[in-house]
Amino acid sequence: MIVGAPKSGSTALFHYLAQHPDVRSHVHREMPFFGRGEEVARGWAHAVEKYFPPSVGDAPLLAKHTMAMYDPAAVRRIADTTPAVVVAVLRAPVPRAYSHFHYARLRGWEDAATFEEGLAREPGRAVSAPPRARDMQYVGNGIYAPHVRALLETVPPERLRIYLSDDLRADAVGICAELFDLAGLPPHVPDATAGHNEGRSPRSASFARAFLAAQRPGSPARRLLARVPSRTLYRVRHLVNRLNEGPAAFPPMAPATAAALHERFAGPNEDLAAALGRSLGAWRS
Repeated sequence: MIVGAPKSGSTALFHYLAQHPDVRSHVHREMPFFGRGEEVARGWAHAVEKYFPPSVGDAPLLAKHTMAMYDPAAVRRIADTTPAVVVAVLRAPVPRAYSHFHYARLRGWEDAATFEEGLAREPGRAVSAPPRARDMQYVGNGIYAPHVRALLETVPPERLRIYLSDDLRADAVGICAELFDLAGLPPHVPDATAGHNEGRSPRSASFARAFLAAQRPGSPARRLLARVPSRTLYRVRHLVNRLNEGPAAFPPMAPATAAALHERFAGPNEDLAAALGRSLGAWRS
């Protein structure tokens, strides 16, 4: 179960692990089951039916929800009700925040025209666990130490692995080998050369926002499609989203903005380094 952090390489790791022939992964981009009390109340069989392909049988399952790390209740459910190996991937918080802003724009969550405007709005946004408000906590989601400590306190150490995105770039195959071994799976060498979840821009930001609004609970479109299987709806949403995506060439972050963020993250990064017991000096630049 990959639990975080967003825009840190978790999607790439998910796809690498999903190449194992014995593993079955969910169809949706994310599986937020453990953070949704109403879904938990319906039971695990409902989650498997909703998120995974038919006839998974008793195959080992791979799942990802990059917001789970920020939700103590979700982490507790994962640790207490499953034997899952829990994985977090952390990225230097300054570039992570910039990447996350552009992803929020792509998905229609964010209508701020500039990164600086998005940062200015963040303090006024209530932090939810998950959905949209947490997706627009560009600074908040990069303050990792409290959430890492919660993972260390909740998940048994033999079932927990925390990597940096730099680790994943340096040795994705080695990380997969370690996780396959922890999960009791036979060795498998994935193709770790392909890119995943790379930066894209919306062809139409207004269409992205309108399409998102049509998917909200209670909307006429949602009521009309209430009986359509979730897996099918996800595939349609994914296709429409992809059609609205175009190549991205984001300008460098403004130097003054980058400097202010490096100063903001200096203390939290020191706390994280202490929690992990490793240096994060490369994150200063």
